[in-house]
Amino acid sequence: MGAGRRRLRLLAACTLVPAVLTAAAGCSGSGADDSSAPTTAQIRAALVQHATAVRDHDRATFLAGIDGSPAAAGFRRSQAAAFANLGRLPLRRWTYTLAAPVHAPDAQARARARFGSSARIVKVTLHVAITGVDAVPAAHSLWWTVARVDGHVVICADNGLARQGGVSWRGPWDFGAVTVVHGTHSLVLGPPAQAGDLRRIADTVDQAVPAVTRVWGTHWARDVLVVVPNSPAADLAALGDDTATGDTGAGAGQAADGADDAAVTVTDGQDALTGQPLNPRIVVEQRAFDGLSAVGRRIVFTHEVTHVASAAATGGASPRWVVEGFAEYVANLHTGLAVRTVAAELVASVRRHGLPTALPGDDSFDTAGTAASAYEQAWLACRLIASKVGASGLVRFYTEVGRSGLSERSALSGALRSVLHESAARFTAQWRAYLGTEVG
Repeated sequence: MGAGRRRLRLLAACTLVPAVLTAAAGCSGSGADDSSAPTTAQIRAALVQHATAVRDHDRATFLAGIDGSPAAAGFRRSQAAAFANLGRLPLRRWTYTLAAPVHAPDAQARARARFGSSARIVKVTLHVAITGVDAVPAAHSLWWTVARVDGHVVICADNGLARQGGVSWRGPWDFGAVTVVHGTHSLVLGPPAQAGDLRRIADTVDQAVPAVTRVWGTHWARDVLVVVPNSPAADLAALGDDTATGDTGAGAGQAADGADDAAVTVTDGQDALTGQPLNPRIVVEQRAFDGLSAVGRRIVFTHEVTHVASAAATGGASPRWVVEGFAEYVANLHTGLAVRTVAAELVASVRRHGLPTALPGDDSFDTAGTAASAYEQAWLACRLIASKVGASGLVRFYTEVGRSGLSERSALSGALRSVLHESAARFTAQWRAYLGTEVG
């Protein structure tokens, strides 16, 4: 989950302090006719009313803020469905702020042609946090078309700027019916048809959270959001905009069950002030999940929950072998599986090619043919560190690397000297000898 090597989308200029919107809840313009564009104050007032309706589960008021004309019929239906899904979620924060004006003459002209002369495209920032799982709210961009109808400001569409790259963010609730399963330490969102699987996921995560906490400590939320997308589009939205790289959650789960990509942990970046992860969530790939045994599910979800717990201490200097190896270390504790079972791909690789000469590079975790072995090498590197300084020492090592603010090489060398009193070269030599003993 290191920056640049994990699924991470930093939200630039993300304001985490609620804007104070003092406009009245009513959106009527005094003496304004429906041909004039809504004023900034009127749009802000409409946003306040719309957000309040979501939080208060007030369907009538919510739909009153959506254009009822035939041109907006599809948007109105999708918003009504999303509202029903949101009513099942424990929302801690749901507010809108009006962003800078949108300068897109062609798009604005198309909006007026479709929704009338008062139509106007605006950029809106949604601040959302789910109780328990979001320590700080995440901010998401929406490009809404608004217009004046019968003296009131209504929302007509969310795709008016799509041709220019202004694609509105969509949450899991925007992709069809959603069942919400509450666990002791988990909140699982997914398709109603998979309700049984959602409960099994919640139960598995509920077991993983205390297991991770015993190693990492209590300084994290200890509540986890899990999303099971119901379509490829929902999957991409759940993963965020930056989906080029990231942890696959395979590792020992792959070795034990032959399934990879069963789950992935993503965030929307980190709060610049607190370092807390924004909107952390585990995204499940249903078909890969179905191929896992009970032990495999436990390993995969413990691995991913470890990423959620350690996200605030994972930085740009964190090598993938540290991030993934630590998650594998926690996931494989107390499973009872033999090293050669967990590291089956590495055993085969050593037989064919001999011991690796260096710790696995970042790219090897995403390359077909090397990924499984890279996870196993990283696991044994962290297992070696824990054998020397204990689990608490491994946590200290992980934290020092991630929070150093140095380059990857300098951060790693500094943590090895500080925690293990070893140079990078000496530790690598010890690790190779350790591999020879365990799998060679």
